[in-house]
Amino acid sequence: MTPEGIPDAIRRSMRILATHRALFGMPSQPGARGARTMSEVDIVRVVEIFEVNRAKWALVGAHAIGMLTEPRATADFDFIIEGSKLVAVLADLTSAFGNLEANDIGAALQLKAIDIDLIRSTNHVLFREALEQLQTIGEWKLPRTEVLLVLKFLAAVSPWRNVDKRALDIVDLRTVYRSVGPSLDRPEMIRLAKTIYPDADREFCELLDKIDRGEPIAI
Repeated sequence: MTPEGIPDAIRRSMRILATHRALFGMPSQPGARGARTMSEVDIVRVVEIFEVNRAKWALVGAHAIGMLTEPRATADFDFIIEGSKLVAVLADLTSAFGNLEANDIGAALQLKAIDIDLIRSTNHVLFREALEQLQTIGEWKLPRTEVLLVLKFLAAVSPWRNVDKRALDIVDLRTVYRSVGPSLDRPEMIRLAKTIYPDADREFCELLDKIDRGEPIAI
């Protein structure tokens, strides 16, 4: 894998972020992310470490959505990573980048120094599905679109997630669904939604129906 193999959407998003930080500086508040701005070489090195450790991985979050729609500036890369390989991956990332400023939030490890979130595959059945139902763009792996949409729904209904981010999750879900809706396996999405909590499949189905009718949606 080389920087030249980075999908154009990711490259554009990274450039938007780098420009923003050049103009406005790095975050300065306590707990802020981004001790360094990751270069294309850096992010390729991260993925190479996944591969060297034979860890299953998938890109999710805003970068994955941008690969299917339109890229936007986002400070971090979100990866679902095979839980059993996490310790080895962290050791190699530390060797490559130094102190990662890791913050364990349960479902994921936030590596603040390098703008990376590693989501444990063992924390939810949907995360395991994401590693089994993959699509590739170039050399980059992301969940099948059906899984990615249900992951967005999972994020949007999380009571622990920032309200503004939950609203953006719904925008992302609607944008992707409108872009590729006719080709999606709707029964598979409903099956996946059923794993979130009782009756989530009905709520997800109603949400898709509202999008189909052009109605406002909210969680």
